[in-house]
Amino acid sequence: MNKVGNFYPSFVGNNLRYSKEDCLCIESVVERLMQSQTSEDHPGMLLGKIQSGKTKTFLAVMALAFDNEFDVAVVLTKGTRALAKQTYARIRSEFKVHDENDLLKVFDIMTMPGHLTGFELNQKLVLVVKKQTDNLNRLLDLFASKYPLLKEKRVLIIDDEADYASVGFKKDKGELDINTTAYQLENLRTLVLRAAFLQVTATPYSLYLQPTEVKIKGSSFKPIRPAFTALVPVN
Repeated sequence: MNKVGNFYPSFVGNNLRYSKEDCLCIESVVERLMQSQTSEDHPGMLLGKIQSGKTKTFLAVMALAFDNEFDVAVVLTKGTRALAKQTYARIRSEFKVHDENDLLKVFDIMTMPGHLTGFELNQKLVLVVKKQTDNLNRLLDLFASKYPLLKEKRVLIIDDEADYASVGFKKDKGELDINTTAYQLENLRTLVLRAAFLQVTATPYSLYLQPTEVKIKGSSFKPIRPAFTALVPVN
């Protein structure tokens, strides 16, 4: 069962933004992330129409996940600086009270401090990361060498606009090639010992219609196909 602690009530308690249907969706997603074997090739899917409230829904999913023993949330954004800044600002605003109470820290992966104290590492962490090579390399370095204890924490990876730069392969001059971003994400999934994966999108077609396996330059590559789908309620 989902546990409710400090984080989730600040989103849905006495809050007219979240309907009963919204809460049922959020709680169902976290329940399934905890019980299902989501993996790099079978993530969960949060599917909603454009302007249906997908962002507010996955933020509440993060909050409830933090109440259920998740320690780190990695939010992957579309590869534009403006959107990354917007997402970072939105998350900081939504979790402001928890930041002020030293329960959580929100960082843009490219501007985070050079050193995190043990106290900060023991707080809940949100890392906002563009789906772009330099951003993802810095994230990989964070888990692989800079703070290796993060690899042992329970991590929720949220792929916002999951059809953008996350599909595992593409055609280049008529030949199939592995998407660099997807390759880096696979490295992250290999590093993290206890991870759950959630894709968020309004346009899931490229994700659902991927084949089960693709041969690329002599190697087998498993595309990313959803293990379950949850629908964001239409307002």
